[in-house]
Amino acid sequence: MVSGHADLDALAGAWDDLWRRVPDATAFQTHAWSSAWARAYVPAGRLAVVTVWVGDTLVAAAPLHRVRRGPVTALAPLGGPLSDSTDVLVDPRVPDAGARLTDALLQVPGWRVLDLPEVLPGSAAETWAPGWPGRVRRTPSSLNLQLPVLPQAEVLARVPARTAGTLRRKLKKVDRAGIERTELTPDAVPGAVPGLIRLHEAQWAGRRGNPEHLTARFRTFLTESLVPMVERGQAVVVEYRLDGRLVASEVDLVGHRQLAYYLAGIDPSLRQHIDTSVLLVSGALDLARRLGLAEYSFLRGDEDYKLRWRPDHVTAERVLLARPGLLGSGGYLPVTAAASAVVSLARRLLAGRAREVARAVMHRVRQARASG
Repeated sequence: MVSGHADLDALAGAWDDLWRRVPDATAFQTHAWSSAWARAYVPAGRLAVVTVWVGDTLVAAAPLHRVRRGPVTALAPLGGPLSDSTDVLVDPRVPDAGARLTDALLQVPGWRVLDLPEVLPGSAAETWAPGWPGRVRRTPSSLNLQLPVLPQAEVLARVPARTAGTLRRKLKKVDRAGIERTELTPDAVPGAVPGLIRLHEAQWAGRRGNPEHLTARFRTFLTESLVPMVERGQAVVVEYRLDGRLVASEVDLVGHRQLAYYLAGIDPSLRQHIDTSVLLVSGALDLARRLGLAEYSFLRGDEDYKLRWRPDHVTAERVLLARPGLLGSGGYLPVTAAASAVVSLARRLLAGRAREVARAVMHRVRQARASG
């Protein structure tokens, strides 16, 4: 088990070699993402990164840290709520790698439950968890939206004709706007992060954003993770300029199959000229096609600007693994599983209610226009 930040940092080469061998691993499982988050958010002594080796080759890894949840000590993934997927890394070419990872986890003292809150279909954790020797609970977690990476005409063919026509007009307007798009080199990333955060703050001013995105530790984490990720082809940082002025900035994460939209900052004044979501999505789809990726993910959330592209819906699971034995999870499993189920149901109900309200408002607007 790796419990020190320096020891985790030293695993970079072996870790990314393993990451490249795991076919459905996302950028949230890269070494740079995990180690930078650990340095920013995990106090000394809380790291519990479990590794399995065959000689000098890393064949399985669970990037975890200890957290206190009420009376129970749990193991939770590095990346925490800033990661949209959680997983373990298990080399598919080594038949006993998963079983050995289980054995190694059980030798880590003092924890009662392993909590993986965002396990996606097809992930290594989904395949590995059924072999766990203790109790296992699965509950629905977040909704993820994703598009197949297709030529633009085929992407538009997925949406209703009226929406497709609107998107075509907006795409042409983006093309005519003369916005310069630049993919940054690794050495340009540290200087770009403050501008990204400044635009992100302006974009969300007066609305309910994530306050963590405006903290110094998040800025440090983002910089320290993105520099090596851009260098290794695991992330792309994009800046958009209009007449030489920075008007938008975006972070896309690169997995083996998927390009994922992670974070953006947009100058509110840009919305007076173009549909900014069309700018970002069209640019990202072009990038995904260039990289030969199969999917473009909006990650978590079902905001309207995502839904109009008619994305595929993918639901992650929260997977809870209790330590075998009489004490089990110490009551953590049933309580947490029930709470997760309630939160998931509430999200679906609230999202449905919000869409009903929006439809009613738009109906009244159309009626008012017709009568006027």
